Amino acid sequence: MNLSIKQFKAFLLLSECGSFTQAAKLFNLSQPAFSALIASLEEEIGYRLFDRDTRKVELNADGIHFIDIARRLVQNHDDAISAIEARAAGNKGNIMLSVLPSLAVEWLPDILVQYGDSNPDTHISLNDTQWDICLKSLLDGESDLALTAGQPSINTFDSTFLFSDRFYLLCHKDHPLAIKPTVSLEELTDHSLIGFKTGTSIRQYMDKLADTMDKKFSYRLEVRQLTTMMGLVSTNYGVSIVTGLTLFQFKDKNIAIIPFRDLVLERAIYLVSLKGRTQPSHVSNFANFIIQKAKLFNVTSLDSVATKYLDVTEPMS
Repeated sequence: MNLSIKQFKAFLLLSECGSFTQAAKLFNLSQPAFSALIASLEEEIGYRLFDRDTRKVELNADGIHFIDIARRLVQNHDDAISAIEARAAGNKGNIMLSVLPSLAVEWLPDILVQYGDSNPDTHISLNDTQWDICLKSLLDGESDLALTAGQPSINTFDSTFLFSDRFYLLCHKDHPLAIKPTVSLEELTDHSLIGFKTGTSIRQYMDKLADTMDKKFSYRLEVRQLTTMMGLVSTNYGVSIVTGLTLFQFKDKNIAIIPFRDLVLERAIYLVSLKGRTQPSHVSNFANFIIQKAKLFNVTSLDSVATKYLDVTEPMS
């Protein structure tokens, strides 16, 4: 059976108009061409759909039965075309984004709100996890994009630099360093340092920093979670180094947050995708949106984020 949507739409229009002349005009066909279209439909399905006389045309019993079939087929066709066009335009589809937890809290939410408002048919799911799992999810095809720290292998991934995140010292409000407006790395030598475990993005950068200084940091304890670090620092177990976009976790009355005056190393944030993978338009549109927003999120923006937390405690007199 060789049927077309054009035939079904012509049938529905004629059933509403009750006139070949009027239906043909609305369908932008001559009356003979429109009549031939209806005749070809009836011939294809094997029974007549209308009773005709010289004055009018009416649905017969078979036509009444057929009208529901025609409506469902036309609706399904139109829905499918709309979905195809929306996806081609880049405003419909699902996106899985893997992201560092610090970005998922402090920077990304505003982007998701703005993009969602203008692209309501794009559904974005988040996988908030550490940097290595972000990259693995791309390799495994589980994620479309990743927001992570550090530039991964250029042979495996495509990456776009977004911005850099500065480092800050955390200590208890009663710690000797809490009275200082800024600190240097050398001042940490005589104090117990709490570090992040190997594999976390901040630890990666601390190890790089140690290499540039030709020394190793001696950690009293190593943890993986920001909440664990917050609890330890707030009880004066030791001091720690974190980035500006993680400071949301350390807004505590017992914790002082102090900028470094001699630390030039910053944590670089990248948008990453798997090399050689052709992205659907809705994914590439979202990626371009992130890149454009990152251009506005410069050093000044990062400083303003950090400033929200720098007055957690008053310096000791």
